[in-house]
Amino acid sequence: MKQMKISYILILLCLSMSINAKEVFSKEHILNYLNLNNPFVYTALGQEYIYKEKEKYQEGNFDTSISIDYEKKDYPLSDSEYIRTGISKPIENGMEFSLDYRRAEGTQEYNNITTSDQGEMLVGVKIPVFAVANNINEAKANLYSARLDTNEMQLKSQDNLRLLYFKIVASYYTLVHHKQSNDLVLELLNNAKKRVSIIRKRVDAGSIARLSLLEVRQQVINRKQRLLSKQNAYQNALEIFVQYLGISPEQFTENFTLSSLQSIQDQDQSQELSLKIALENRPDIKAFSTKIKKLNLQNELSSIQQYPDFDIGIYGVHDFEYQNGFKVTLGMNFPLQRRKYTSKILEIKKSIQNTNKEKEQKVLRIQTSLKIIHNSINTLKQNIENSQLEVSLLEQIEGAEYKKYVLGLSNLFMLNQREIYTLQVKKKLLKYKLDYLLLLQSLNKEMGYVPEFSSLL
Repeated sequence: MKQMKISYILILLCLSMSINAKEVFSKEHILNYLNLNNPFVYTALGQEYIYKEKEKYQEGNFDTSISIDYEKKDYPLSDSEYIRTGISKPIENGMEFSLDYRRAEGTQEYNNITTSDQGEMLVGVKIPVFAVANNINEAKANLYSARLDTNEMQLKSQDNLRLLYFKIVASYYTLVHHKQSNDLVLELLNNAKKRVSIIRKRVDAGSIARLSLLEVRQQVINRKQRLLSKQNAYQNALEIFVQYLGISPEQFTENFTLSSLQSIQDQDQSQELSLKIALENRPDIKAFSTKIKKLNLQNELSSIQQYPDFDIGIYGVHDFEYQNGFKVTLGMNFPLQRRKYTSKILEIKKSIQNTNKEKEQKVLRIQTSLKIIHNSINTLKQNIENSQLEVSLLEQIEGAEYKKYVLGLSNLFMLNQREIYTLQVKKKLLKYKLDYLLLLQSLNKEMGYVPEFSSLL
């Protein structure tokens, strides 16, 4: 019976622990909150959706159109009725096909069209000769330019996500750093609180002066102040971090706990390899190719300005009562000075040169940034190793000082100084670890790393 009670108590204890258990929040959890409902994510992608609609708008230039014209005239000396309805379809090469039905009775006011009572059908095509020959026209150029704009915005979206993810992860690492700093100060405070009761007993026993009790109480107050400052810094860091997740600090605290900063790993990747990956992956580098394509498209469109605007129209007519017929139209417009053509060609040429130089400048900046990151990582690794050794030595010295204090060979002031100095070095080590992890994340950012939520693109 007693064994059953013990088992029952253990079961209840396990259930209670499972109910109150919190999940350890890691960097990998961040992606669970980055979706289109997240305003930070949506605004990073928003321009892409806008430009997709702009692309569809330009596709509308090639929509099939229906037209209807009707005219009824009843003047004192003449009367007439005219009706025309038809469809037209432009295509990408600039040609436009049409199919119409029309019927005209009486004396027309603006033309001399005459048809039978049954009317007539017209089939025609309008051909901009030089635009078709060069396979470029304004509507096609606008459409292709809109597609390139969409592509450019997609690359911009990837770049926005790259920068956003770095900000969020940096915020996460900063939060963990504050949590660990908070724990260190809390441990220091608890040590001082434990000594209060011990010293009080010694004072009551008359073995030490009452001044020692005042000193340790002062230490407790001082360490409470340190803790409050650290708690405030942690709370502020938590506010900044959870805004990216779309939850409140209370929700985060209720459901999650934080782990320690990740252990430091060797980063053996060379600067040359980092630069190679960056040039292959960076969306903002790829965007320069899209800009060049847009400028070349403008150059193609501008190149036909060296020719006249020369249109040919061919129309076949079938009257339901009379015979078949046809009509041919020719139209030409040619500016003699051609200043638009020559200046536009030079403008595009200069723009291409400027874009290439902007790309070179961007590459140099990435190269310099990668060098600085690699140099800083190597330096931090050495500082972390030295600080770990320093912490180990200080903990031994602090332990020895405590033993001396217990034996009456040291005083509270010296013990406090040892503890404070050990705390400072531990905090310095934490800061080194934070800086190291931020540098690794900066390295990923510079190399163009975009996490899995890029599937939203």
